[in-house]
Amino acid sequence: MAHNNDAILRNEDRYSHIGIQLQYHAAERWEPLEALGWNEVGFNFYHTQDLRTPILELKRGLTRFDGDIVWRSLNTSDELVLANLVNELIYRKAKAVTDNARLHARLIKLIRVSGMLTEKKHILASLGQDISDTKLAEMIAHRKLERPVFHYGVRVESKAWADIVHRTLRVSSVVISLEKWLDAFAQK
Repeated sequence: MAHNNDAILRNEDRYSHIGIQLQYHAAERWEPLEALGWNEVGFNFYHTQDLRTPILELKRGLTRFDGDIVWRSLNTSDELVLANLVNELIYRKAKAVTDNARLHARLIKLIRVSGMLTEKKHILASLGQDISDTKLAEMIAHRKLERPVFHYGVRVESKAWADIVHRTLRVSSVVISLEKWLDAFAQK
């Protein structure tokens, strides 16, 4: 469903309760990206590279479609950088425990979960890597200089993308219902 009016694009409901794993074509190979804030007319994503191409060739599984990058910005969020750093530290721990298949698998799954920074920091501490807030602040400052993160908005006018969105909403409807139930319960 293509919409030409930018106001309509901005007012459409967007979903971030789960990310949609996609790939984009770059330099003769496919690179992963996670669609966030998605709906049937587009999505946004974060990336460490400054992508200058206006059109992205995308795919999910065997389904291919194109998306137009309609905006981009340098993200300076300490929270996002911290989340990336903590996930990298957990990944290093996971690589170090490949002889313990169960722990390795649990750590890899944990990386794929958004948020939960406090819990992830506790897990790192239990694995022998307790990092002070001061050290984390230093790491964040260094990372922002070393490897900035860019935020992109992509508009997609494709039936293939709309079908992916509808399937994802059907599969994830339980998560949406649970979030609404928790919000209603919290207001009481």
